[in-house]
Amino acid sequence: MENTAAPAAPVLPPRSQPRPPQRYRRPAPWLGLVAIGYAVVQLAMVIPHTGHALGWDESVYVSQVDPRTPPAYFSAPRSRGVSLLVAPVVSATDSIPALRILLMLLSAGALYGAFRVWTRLLPVPQVALAALLFSGLWITQISGPAVMPNLWVAIGAVAAVGWFLRVPDEPNARWWLAAVLAGVTLVRTPDGGWLALPLLIGAIGTRTWRPALLPLIGGPLLGAAQWIGEAYDRFGGIGERLSASSDVEGGMGLHFTVGAALRSLNGPQLCRPCEVPLRHPELTVWWLALPVLTLLAVHTALRDRQEQRRVRVGLGRPAARPPAVPLTVLPIACAATLALPYLLLIGYSAPRFLMPAYALLALPIAGLVFRAVRAARSPQHLAVALGVIITLHLASQFVILDHTAEQSETTTGRYRTAAKGLQRLGLRPPCLVTGDRALPVAYHAGCSSAQTSGNNRSTSLPTLLRRAAREPTALLLRRGRARPPAYARTWIAYPLPGTEWNAYLPPDQAREWEARKSRQETSGNGPNMGAMTMTPPTTSWAGFAAAEPAFADYAQDRFRRYRHHVLATLRQDGSPRVTPLEVNFLSGELWLGMMPESRKALDLRRDPRFSVQANPGPGEDLTEGDVRVSGRAVEVTDPETLAGFAEEVRPPEPFHLFRAEVTEVVHTARENGRMVLRTWRPGQPVRVVTPGGDDTPPRVED
Repeated sequence: MENTAAPAAPVLPPRSQPRPPQRYRRPAPWLGLVAIGYAVVQLAMVIPHTGHALGWDESVYVSQVDPRTPPAYFSAPRSRGVSLLVAPVVSATDSIPALRILLMLLSAGALYGAFRVWTRLLPVPQVALAALLFSGLWITQISGPAVMPNLWVAIGAVAAVGWFLRVPDEPNARWWLAAVLAGVTLVRTPDGGWLALPLLIGAIGTRTWRPALLPLIGGPLLGAAQWIGEAYDRFGGIGERLSASSDVEGGMGLHFTVGAALRSLNGPQLCRPCEVPLRHPELTVWWLALPVLTLLAVHTALRDRQEQRRVRVGLGRPAARPPAVPLTVLPIACAATLALPYLLLIGYSAPRFLMPAYALLALPIAGLVFRAVRAARSPQHLAVALGVIITLHLASQFVILDHTAEQSETTTGRYRTAAKGLQRLGLRPPCLVTGDRALPVAYHAGCSSAQTSGNNRSTSLPTLLRRAAREPTALLLRRGRARPPAYARTWIAYPLPGTEWNAYLPPDQAREWEARKSRQETSGNGPNMGAMTMTPPTTSWAGFAAAEPAFADYAQDRFRRYRHHVLATLRQDGSPRVTPLEVNFLSGELWLGMMPESRKALDLRRDPRFSVQANPGPGEDLTEGDVRVSGRAVEVTDPETLAGFAEEVRPPEPFHLFRAEVTEVVHTARENGRMVLRTWRPGQPVRVVTPGGDDTPPRVED
């Protein structure tokens, strides 16, 4: 039978729907976020503590370009790049917060720019992690708004190594390399040379890097031109400047300071001499892991190179694309050359010295982290675990940062307080400050600074004394510790409230200050002098003798007539204690010797105020007069001074020895049938009071 059914219609395939166009997803700006976070941390945790005053080294750098203050002594090891960096803002304003904020913005921008160089060499997330590891360190955060060179060396080192690695593929990279090396050398000349050294060796040994030879030589020379010119102008040559630098650093030579570097990992910011214990050892895991992670990164890079060679000859299957060996080894080599001088050539340590090494090591360590995640069986779980570890590390750095920033605020706050105290004492520009911490205190007071000894020796003693004779001058010494130098034994000491220093003023200057203060008190303006009027000034016995030689000779003779006298001290509850005592006059000082652990010695250790009454002698009349000396007792612990006193006086040993800082000498005598009181205080003339009768007020003579 014939099939008459109509043929079935052909089945057409379904029409494919047009695919929606893929959206372009911009990669997350991880590096930019890290830079912004770095700025935010500085603004929130650092600037509130450091925005009121400058530190010691900062005062030196800023004073070179500040038109409002005399430049501080610029020692041989320093370079002027940081001063030039802040010159525009310092010339325009004296606001320290403005300076801090500018440096915050510059450091965050420079961090972004330096690590961005590496985004052509490594994946962006890996570069961002490296930037996070470096910028998350407490020393990096506190250095961001600081007028110090080490952070800029670290940032420049990251950029320089990156541009060097890009030289074979980018002709313009060598000029960027030259510019960065010039900047690093201008900021800190020796570090520029140490940074260029391994790059120069690599360029000489590898053909593809030889186009970088000219920038590697020309860049550092350009940056060091100012340093070299200053070496010939101020020191007589490069060798002489290097020799002077060695003297300032305590003698350049073989010094194994790795232990000092370890003890100062969590502060202080300068460890010289470094005798402090390690603070918060539990927060040092990252620092101790750095060498181990660095070795692992090198081992991994070398093993990956071996696997690549095996793939080329068909002995294995391709592995995940690893970073090239130079991307790992070269930053480590540069980190080593920048760190070794501070670990082996100087005798002290500071965490900021190793910042360039930390910045460069962050790059291979970040690569090691990403490679570990890619090679893990469960990459997500390992990534989460590593993220927790990094978060804990950053949190530990914030703890150290908070503590260190508070310490910095305390230290620099004392500089500012001392400067205000000097201004209350009449020091106005032009003026001169010398002694302990003179450089930063002088800067904040608007004065010049000068030292006759030590690392910052900038003048001779005759020159200092000539300047002291024609302009207001102050010598700063730690209260109760140091005896004034010989030239200042007769100067008057004024305690600076809120600090640990006494300000010693020349006698003529002190008398002028006391006369001005007296006039202001008489006119009713005395309270404007502030807390400076609350603590009496002091001087040595030699200072009293220089001011009133006849009075001093008489008082000294009264004490020498008898062996035993009466000492008044303060008990712990504030009540008086009166005990017998022998006194001695030696080398222009009044000395108080006591038996070990005696009650009066313990009183003076707790509260140094005292009065010693000369033995009035037999009888009831005051024919010989009565002498009382009041002041503050400073315990002497110097072995040489103790030995000299023991040889001269031969007291029973052991003994306590105190040096008297005189605040008042009173002489009471009967003259012409009437009582006469003579009182001398440092910086003031002798005040004579003759008590009157019941209806007659006392007569006062100055």
